[in-house]
Amino acid sequence: MLRVAIIDDETPARRYLRRLLETQPDVRIVGEAANLTQARTLIEQESPQGLFLDIELTQGTGFDLLRGLDPHVGVIFVTAHANHAPRAFDVEALDYLLKPVGAPRLEQAVARLRRMAAARPAPAYLVIRGRQATRPIRLQDLSVVLAQGDYVQLCCADGSSELMLATMSSLLPQLPMPPFFQASRSLIINLDHVVRVSSGDHRQVEFIQGRPPVQLGLTAFQRLKQALAARAGGSARA
Repeated sequence: MLRVAIIDDETPARRYLRRLLETQPDVRIVGEAANLTQARTLIEQESPQGLFLDIELTQGTGFDLLRGLDPHVGVIFVTAHANHAPRAFDVEALDYLLKPVGAPRLEQAVARLRRMAAARPAPAYLVIRGRQATRPIRLQDLSVVLAQGDYVQLCCADGSSELMLATMSSLLPQLPMPPFFQASRSLIINLDHVVRVSSGDHRQVEFIQGRPPVQLGLTAFQRLKQALAARAGGSARA
């Protein structure tokens, strides 16, 4: 599923583009933004794979948004102004669409985004951005991901943890499955780090290196046992 965001300061333009994109079965619109501040927040929280980005915004331009943007995010400009095209391709935009966008032309742009997403290598790190610095966390060190309101808590095997401003749905495309497994809406587990799943009155999953166990609801417990059993060829760890 391609995760995309629409950034345009005109509500009718966003609505029109949304209707076109919703005809694509493998495209999921993770949000809309009307200005640069909203756009930066949306990108930080949802980590879209593609942006459908207007150039002339109420405050600033679409080019301003590209400063500091992850280069792996595919940018498709959608604008009423043809004169910005040379600059758009200077910044390696995937495509440049002129309003009003027709369905065949949009399909071409989405096809380019599909190819880009398919060619992108799986990330080895998650990058936690703070006010003063950034910290990379290796995926192979990550044991558990827990939803915490507008944040997710990243729990590593060494006992450390970090809060990341993101949603579970935005994080999922960055986690290879397997070894990661979504046991519930609020819990993702690295199956490589699981030592034991205990049943009885206290259903919980225990991890390598003495990482504190996580309590499981009945549905998460059953799903995790099934995933481990399937992975082990029918013999779940107990």
